[in-house]
Amino acid sequence: MEKVVVEQLAERISALLREKLGARGSSLEARVQWAGRGLPRRVRQAAMELVNAERMAQDPKMRLRLDPQQVSAAYNTCLTHLDAIDAKAMKAKRIFGFLATLIIQIVLIGAAAVALLRWRGYL
Repeated sequence: MEKVVVEQLAERISALLREKLGARGSSLEARVQWAGRGLPRRVRQAAMELVNAERMAQDPKMRLRLDPQQVSAAYNTCLTHLDAIDAKAMKAKRIFGFLATLIIQIVLIGAAAVALLRWRGYL
């Protein structure tokens, strides 16, 4: 398998990680580590296979040992999962979760304040 092809596959997955999940980092490996458990195990393993394939492609002797079917299967696994992610929906979900947590905290603090005032005899 050609070095350029492996690099293009890794770059595409890296770009999707940045675009869909907001993963930070300069390389595919850094972005996969940043995403961490946000990715399913099979997708994380497939992405790490692409990282290893990218490393192997740098060395001419190791490049001969690359299995094109395994690399393309790992790429397809990552691609199908990342294409299915709706970035807008994930952002809305995060905002809704933050607001729900904030409202619950305000209600609990208010209830604690009322309980304290009743206990002290002010209400």
